Amino acid sequence: MIRIAVVGFAAGAVIAITTVVLEHSRVAFGNYALYGNGALIVPALFAPWAVYWGWAWVLARGGAALEMALFVVGLALGVGAWSVLEVVFFPQQPGLTVLDALPGLVFNGAFFVIPAALLAGLAFWLFSSRMPLNSLTVFAAGFAAAFLSALYGVGLGILTGLCVAAARKDPSRSVAIGIALLVLLIVLGNLPLLPALFPA
Repeated sequence: MIRIAVVGFAAGAVIAITTVVLEHSRVAFGNYALYGNGALIVPALFAPWAVYWGWAWVLARGGAALEMALFVVGLALGVGAWSVLEVVFFPQQPGLTVLDALPGLVFNGAFFVIPAALLAGLAFWLFSSRMPLNSLTVFAAGFAAAFLSALYGVGLGILTGLCVAAARKDPSRSVAIGIALLVLLIVLGNLPLLPALFPA
């Protein structure tokens, strides 16, 4: 079980490193900037995607709720390592230590991972045991995810849970489902940014 949490932490650490690198870069595509606060899009999109791959892997190994939760804990701590990297490599003021980054280690991971994981867990439960996977329910889930993402900045976990349920029913399509999920996450995750990208 420790291995599952370690894999989750490794996935989160990759997200954290990518976020820090982009935050201090000058990567931009027109009005769409990935540096500064623009780098926040990385954990917002890739944390739910990591949950998909982690849970699909856990379920393929015969795991259940406990193992899925352990992956999420590891992922949250890995994403939270972002604050430690900031203090070590880009301190905002002299004298900061790793101890000063510990609150961020917990908060950053919890902020970007836990809401997505909770919604993913709910959607997974619904589509695994209470609702069929058909065009109507998939459309409804997509609409709910888009609505919550546009208004409140959350909701992408709904798509994650739906896709985990789909991959569990047909493991041979897990890669295709994961790719489709990434496309949806990128599109729907950027909905709140559309007014800034395309001003009237």
